[in-house]
Amino acid sequence: MRAISASGDSWNPLVGEEGWPPNVIPSNEPTLGPASLGAEVAFFFIAGAAVVILALPWAIRSIVQNSNWMPLIVMIGGLICSLEEAMLDMLGHLHWAPGLAPAYTNFGVTVPALIPLCYVAFLGLMSYFCYFVIRNGAKREHYFMLLAMGGILDAVMETIGINLGVYKYYGVQPFEFLNFPYWWAFINGASFVAVGAILAWGVPRLQGRKKWFLLMAPSYGMAGTYFTVGWIHLIAHNSALPTWARWVAAALMMVEACFFMALLHYIGGRKADEPALAWTLPRMFAYVLIPGRKRDELWATMEREGGITIDREQKVRELAGV
Repeated sequence: MRAISASGDSWNPLVGEEGWPPNVIPSNEPTLGPASLGAEVAFFFIAGAAVVILALPWAIRSIVQNSNWMPLIVMIGGLICSLEEAMLDMLGHLHWAPGLAPAYTNFGVTVPALIPLCYVAFLGLMSYFCYFVIRNGAKREHYFMLLAMGGILDAVMETIGINLGVYKYYGVQPFEFLNFPYWWAFINGASFVAVGAILAWGVPRLQGRKKWFLLMAPSYGMAGTYFTVGWIHLIAHNSALPTWARWVAAALMMVEACFFMALLHYIGGRKADEPALAWTLPRMFAYVLIPGRKRDELWATMEREGGITIDREQKVRELAGV
């Protein structure tokens, strides 16, 4: 059989040169210079280490006081999910600054040691908050709020890291602001909600040790979202299509992320005419930041405005899956 070549099939715009994807620059040819040690250490804590350090005692208390292993399970699951980073760096066109402390190398990319705890914070803890909201009854608008919350947190964290010089998105990156391409905020935010939806489905159905099957929920949720929603852009991003077509693909992918939220709500959400906690986007941010008493007051307000009462002990039992 004759090998297919670009010159032999010039009539087909989908056929091009074989080898590296046409827009990929190998990681051993970085498009940025070394980062300072201070920037690396600062971003290590900003990207997730600080949140994980604060959350670990809470995860342990959840086990001791409420027999709720899920916080620890999703944190470990987020750590496992960090093994997907190298593949996404290559497909999404990201270069790390040379000389960062390494964690592992795959897909021709050396992922720095600051990344695993970032995944614990976002694919673990942020996804657990999505699960918490969904499990207590979320309407369609709440799914979109969770998408926005995850996207905002991702954008803030990444914008800091990029402008500290720790890493860079190179080449054509649609919808870029302050050097951060916002198509990433959509796909990452959708991933967090997808993991939360998997947990909301699995926790009440898996009893005892079977809950450890959910250790893979972050990996399934992130990879599933990237290759059912993100493929629209990722394929174009790594093709010889013109720039305008890649912008269109990125826009379609961002719209698809919104349709994905509607689908997740259809599968496991609360109907518009059913009572539900009166979440707003500011309340979601406030709930994870304010101390216990203020948080209880906020919860009571959301119950009153939403026309629903959720017994506190019942809430703890449900989140523990018992």
